[in-house]
This record gives sequence, C-alpha cells and structure tokens, in this order.
Amino acid sequence: MSPTVTRLTRAHAPRAQARRAVPALATPVEPAATSRAARIRLMLEDRAAVERLARTFKALGDPHRSRLVYALSHEELCVTELAEALGTSLSATSHQLRILRDLDIVRVRRSGKSQLYALNERAFGFCSPRSCHAWKDVLEPGPEQTV
Repeated sequence: MSPTVTRLTRAHAPRAQARRAVPALATPVEPAATSRAARIRLMLEDRAAVERLARTFKALGDPHRSRLVYALSHEELCVTELAEALGTSLSATSHQLRILRDLDIVRVRRSGKSQLYALNERAFGFCSPRSCHAWKDVLEPGPEQTV
C-alpha cells in the first residue's frame, strides 16, 4: 500500500469510528415538530374533550341513531315524521333523539305544538353528514352496492 493511502485511511479512521459511536436516537429533532407534539399533548390532556368525542362516536355507532342523524342532515323534522320515515315507533324515536340531544348532536326548536329536530352541524366539524362522503356512501348505497 502506498504511504498516501495509508495516511488517508488512518486520518479518516477516527471520524468513521466517531460516526459509528453516535447512537441512532441522538439525531436532532426539529423545533417545529417538538412544538406541534407539545401542543397535541396538551390537547389530549383535556380528558373532558376526549371523553365527549368518545361518547359522540359511540352514539353514532348505533345504526338507528346514524339514520336519524342522516335524515336530519337533509331537513328539520318532527318526531312523528322521523318515526314514519324510519319505520319505528314514536317512543323508540324519541328515546334515540333524547340521546342525540343530550350529546348536542341535534337541536330542538318549537313550532306551535310541535318540536322540530335539526342537526347541529357544529357538533361534527369537518365530518358532518352534509359534507362527508363516507356518510352518503354508507347510508345511500349506489346501484353496485345493493344486495
């Protein structure tokens, strides 16, 4: 081996060893990523908000309530109209509406002797039944999805 190659190899050997000695976890983390993670961590510490979200999704997990929400996303309806449209009893429909009202998913408005129910779009944010295609795809199957 020539003396030049030997010197280069020896000169670079300490750097190569130093590079290998640095653990993989010692890579620097960007400050923006850290601040985002901290912000998300603070949001997740709000147990009341997380519990509310869980209760909302649990309520929507019931097919009957999901159908009620989807019907109300089209227009305001009274209990009688909802029960007739869904093919359920007034009692069962009222019970499900009470659950949705307690979670602030639907709102009630008096009109004479009737109570009209409407969807509270704010409760859904970006995934409201009017704007979310997932709701429409599931609850209004296309011709290829019919059984």
